[in-house]
Amino acid sequence: MSALQLIAGKTAKQRIEEHGLTPSLLRMIVGASGGPKWLVLKGLDRFLCHEFLPKADQKIDLVGSSIGAWRMTVYAHPEPGRIFDEFLRGYFSFRTEHAKTTEELTKVSYDIIHQLFTEQETDRLLTNANRNLNIIAVRGKGIAGSRQAWIEALGILVSAFANSIDRRHLKSHFERAIFHSQGIANPEAWQGFDILEAQLTSRSLADALMASGSIPFLSAPVVDIEGAEKGVYRDGGVIDYHFDVPWHYPDGIILYPHFYGHIVPGWFDKSKPARHAAGAVWDQMLMLAPTDEFVSALPGGKITDRKDFTQMSDDERLSCWNTVISNSEKLADEFAELLDDPGKLIDSLQPAPGT
Repeated sequence: MSALQLIAGKTAKQRIEEHGLTPSLLRMIVGASGGPKWLVLKGLDRFLCHEFLPKADQKIDLVGSSIGAWRMTVYAHPEPGRIFDEFLRGYFSFRTEHAKTTEELTKVSYDIIHQLFTEQETDRLLTNANRNLNIIAVRGKGIAGSRQAWIEALGILVSAFANSIDRRHLKSHFERAIFHSQGIANPEAWQGFDILEAQLTSRSLADALMASGSIPFLSAPVVDIEGAEKGVYRDGGVIDYHFDVPWHYPDGIILYPHFYGHIVPGWFDKSKPARHAAGAVWDQMLMLAPTDEFVSALPGGKITDRKDFTQMSDDERLSCWNTVISNSEKLADEFAELLDDPGKLIDSLQPAPGT
């Protein structure tokens, strides 16, 4: 049974065939929203941070929303391997008692960020010339941007209904907020929504990360982030759950370690398979994802998710999570084996949807 599937767009496959899949081929790495789903990628993340990225001395754009933004912030550090290991320890330190109130959840989340990204470490990652970090959030418009919680909640419900009719209607309720270290990644590719941009600083990084993961109805928004336009900021996954963005580079590829083998455009599109991205979005992308067979062998036959916090005790959850991250090493092992056998790697590439 293969644990790992590699899904490649047409141009990505051509460039891998011509140049080989080496660290120097990367132009962008993408991290999706999804909360604890990311744990199935732990093996891949650790391999990339410890073994692969340190060999890439070119500029790489790192784009993420929600937990993907946290992961890409780790990737942006000059010592991603060390920071990744510390991030994993911090993530596993969370306990159910920390989420009894929104205030407690917010405090614990900020504590994890500040322990991981001290002022010194933040300065190091934001001044890393070879890594351009882009943290994606949204800013509410109209009543979806109200500072009164019940009015904002009503605005979010209205936006969900509008999105159910047509994703384009979502632009009337939210705009993309891109917090970056060196500029918007591949700026001409972003489509469909107004963009607010802001330069990341050591003072705004924590707020940007918190905003990017501020899930509607589950956590409080972040209001008035320093260096950005005033407003109410929410989870970047509202617009960019898995990123339906046709990024384009004159050379190289986009690497996407993902917990699914498909791309859901926005948070409200999760129940709409017909909206899964196809075509140009995939063209320069190589996605690394667990196979269905691998997932079916995990505890409960599924990858980890937020329901684990309510359906399991902390001991049960952590036992399950440890099994998942242990098994995730199979993804890294298979990827490493393919890197050592270019012919087998090329043969393993599956065509992306619509390419």
